[in-house]
Amino acid sequence: MEHLPDGLRRLFEGALEPDELFTALMPALGEVLPCDRSFLYLREPVKQHGIITHCWARDGRAADWLGADWLEGANAPPDPLMTLALRTPIAVFVEDIETAGSDVVDRAYERETFRHRALIHAPIYVDKALIGILECSVFETPRVWSEDDRQLIAHLQAKLTAPAQAYQATLFDA
Repeated sequence: MEHLPDGLRRLFEGALEPDELFTALMPALGEVLPCDRSFLYLREPVKQHGIITHCWARDGRAADWLGADWLEGANAPPDPLMTLALRTPIAVFVEDIETAGSDVVDRAYERETFRHRALIHAPIYVDKALIGILECSVFETPRVWSEDDRQLIAHLQAKLTAPAQAYQATLFDA
């Protein structure tokens, strides 16, 4: 996949404000991948704090996730995926949390907190700082992520950098 699917491409060409872009992108990803939930976590790297700013869930429970700020910080449980995201901008594709290594996922944490079975955890970086994570997940079954899925996510990570940085600045500069 050399470029974005038409629906996603149009979102980025639409000159939308970051909030509008992210609001439209979450359900569009649910259809394109397909997946059961997608969310965007934006963070302030110096303070090491962030929140889920945008979420879509096929089951309609997106509101449960909006504003969640417990993914990192002093009270957050150790999360191998967050540790990886803080070290490298490379997306992690988990086909099945039940068979993934403990260096990638904490199975109990993933089961209890996120209730998904397969996921994509895609860091968004500016320079060498993690400013966000795009996560897409499947709830009930394992999922083999195709090469097209991987290319799509890599393309999105690059396309999301500028709008994520702009939106992130409005969240944390107050």
